[in-house]
Amino acid sequence: MTRIISEAETMARLPDFYWSLERYHAAIKAGVLTENDKVELLFGKLVPKMPIGVSHGKAVKKINRVFNRRLPEDRYTIGVQDPITLIDDSEPEPDLHVAKGPLEAYTQHPRPADILLVVEVADSTLATDRSVKKLNYAVAGIEEYWIINIYEHQVERYIGPDSAGGTYATREVFKTGDTVTSLHLGAFAVEELLIE
Repeated sequence: MTRIISEAETMARLPDFYWSLERYHAAIKAGVLTENDKVELLFGKLVPKMPIGVSHGKAVKKINRVFNRRLPEDRYTIGVQDPITLIDDSEPEPDLHVAKGPLEAYTQHPRPADILLVVEVADSTLATDRSVKKLNYAVAGIEEYWIINIYEHQVERYIGPDSAGGTYATREVFKTGDTVTSLHLGAFAVEELLIE
């Protein structure tokens, strides 16, 4: 049994296969990766996406409804679990994002210069959203990142990306009764963004 454990540990240390953005897109185009492959590209690695639970799905739908009521479609494009193309061979699929301009203006996935806000809804994904996802968005220079924290009933707002440090200069926490004012999208009552 010891030999098997030792060999398994050796295998776990083998280098991972690096996926460039071009290779990732080619695999999708060729049908090697399909919508049934629940993965996203982060820093050149294919990372499994967590299954969406009832609370998570309900929160995404609620926020999408709020954004669609408030943000005119001729000025904004709202993505729901759609890819955004970042630097460092990353193409995450955040729960929501808001990009400049109408949908018709996009012939490719939005890039950092297009993106006004990225939102992740966090339940079982909270640790990843506060670490790897935050790092990914900060390195790419995403100006504003929100985590809708289901279990702690709060909105975490990150602004002032430090690309070199991979973090944000400011983290603010908003609870029920508070108002979150986005850099580009106006003010939102926390109750509008949280589920009961």
